[in-house]
Amino acid sequence: MSADTYTAINCDGPDCDNATHLPIPSTATQVRAVRKADGWHTRPGGRDICPDCWTAGHR
Repeated sequence: MSADTYTAINCDGPDCDNATHLPIPSTATQVRAVRKADGWHTRPGGRDICPDCWTAGHR
């Protein structure tokens, strides 16, 4: 039996529980690069904002 590490990116918006990951083992940089096309944003200081929070103006 083996185990892999799956990196999840959590939204840093207020009261937001959204998270994203890739279906393959990857790094946070890889997840951010792929999910950028899905509307995820990375802000200065390493904050990650999901598409819902971004649309709501939580930047």
